[in-house]
Amino acid sequence: MPALRGLAARNTAELANQHWASTRSALTLFIGMSRFIAAIAIVVLAGRASAQSSSPVAPGISDRPPSTAPAGPGRKGLAGAPSGGSSPALPPVVTAPKPRNDPRARRQQDEWRRDHPGDNYHYSIDEVHRMVFASCLDDASQADMQKMLAAQIDQQAATLFEAPPDTEIFVAVATPADIKKIFADSPTSAGMYEHPRRRIVTGDIGTVLRHEYTHAMHFGHMERLGQPHVMWVQEGLASLYEVYELAPDTSIRFVPTERHNQARKIAANKRAISLAQVVTMNPDEFMAKSQSLYPVVRSVFEYMADQGKLRAWYKRYVDTFAQDRSGRRAIEDIFGETIDEFETGWRAWVLARPAVDVAVGRGDRNVGVDIKAATDGVEVTRVTRGSAAQRAGIVAGDVIVAIDGTPVRSPREWTEATAAIRVPELAITIRREGKRSEITLIFDAQANAMPRGAGEHAIVTPAEFQWAEIRGGFLYKVQFASES
Repeated sequence: MPALRGLAARNTAELANQHWASTRSALTLFIGMSRFIAAIAIVVLAGRASAQSSSPVAPGISDRPPSTAPAGPGRKGLAGAPSGGSSPALPPVVTAPKPRNDPRARRQQDEWRRDHPGDNYHYSIDEVHRMVFASCLDDASQADMQKMLAAQIDQQAATLFEAPPDTEIFVAVATPADIKKIFADSPTSAGMYEHPRRRIVTGDIGTVLRHEYTHAMHFGHMERLGQPHVMWVQEGLASLYEVYELAPDTSIRFVPTERHNQARKIAANKRAISLAQVVTMNPDEFMAKSQSLYPVVRSVFEYMADQGKLRAWYKRYVDTFAQDRSGRRAIEDIFGETIDEFETGWRAWVLARPAVDVAVGRGDRNVGVDIKAATDGVEVTRVTRGSAAQRAGIVAGDVIVAIDGTPVRSPREWTEATAAIRVPELAITIRREGKRSEITLIFDAQANAMPRGAGEHAIVTPAEFQWAEIRGGFLYKVQFASES
């Protein structure tokens, strides 16, 4: 964890410098205006027998205390102040920010181009959504990714964060070889958002990228507000946006994932840590228990969204941040109940929802491939003899990028998409030697997963389903069992 703390320290220092600069400017203006008005007052007093009193401070200065720099270690760039703190903060007054002429993103794009010669990457800029790209994706995958991010930015700006960040964000979608080099000394190996650099580097354009870009949006909002939101809020919102279904009218449904299964186990444990304790955790305490708390805080926000109160809760949290940084007051105000009563409702809700199917079991169709992560999908490493995949002509090295028209951007998404296939035919899109084609898998009776021996346990389950908590959420490494 030293690398995480080092990045947090650099991020915190940068935001503190920004706040001190704004405070220093306010003080300079205050002193200058005071001297100016005092000089006018002297002239008026000298020229008139009865002088009128004059305020020594310009309007808008005396009634606006200087902003204070947030303190304490924070994840990815913004200080996560202790939740229970009551440091004074101004009621937020936020308007859509005008783009700042900040060269960081484009400078990093130029540096990336210089450091990665050749044709592995291509470069583009979305000026409307303030995104600057260096990407190893093919044209189709790049267009799909930009469309996904643009839709997410628009939805989050309309419902939570009011606008995109006022600076451009550099997004580097790196090759697996470059990801390995970049994160060689880092606790993550999939993706990360660094707020001081306004930079996301990722090898996963699905779950991880959506998580990290939510951080970029949230940090932009926190910076405009001068509010260092607490860790459970930062990570809960980012985890919430890992998987969702977005309608054309910007309505959104957050899709339960493997995190939901973990949340169910925790909700069923009466001795598990209470929500009242979670919201008061400082960043170090939260991250020390992140593997169990990420599923909980994502689930809590899913519950708020399901009740139609997520947007109202976030607005109340922002409005009452000066009085309560933990978010507890906002929960009690919006839901009209104590935090313990809210937790009781959440536990009942999460336990009433079925577990997410993430294993190929009895009666499911077996595609018949082993896979590993690829930047824009999953790469086939082995094809089972006689399987639907082999009959369809899939070979090792093919990259599966979509199932039935739905993008599959990571092993995690592949697992969830294939865990409960029951249809006799399934269309998949593959990329082979830079070209895309659609292939139809036709399943037969032998394609169903069958039990081993006399037992009732499925044999086609993840033989390797390793978990590693990372800054972008969970890193999934999946290797499916296959016939020998």
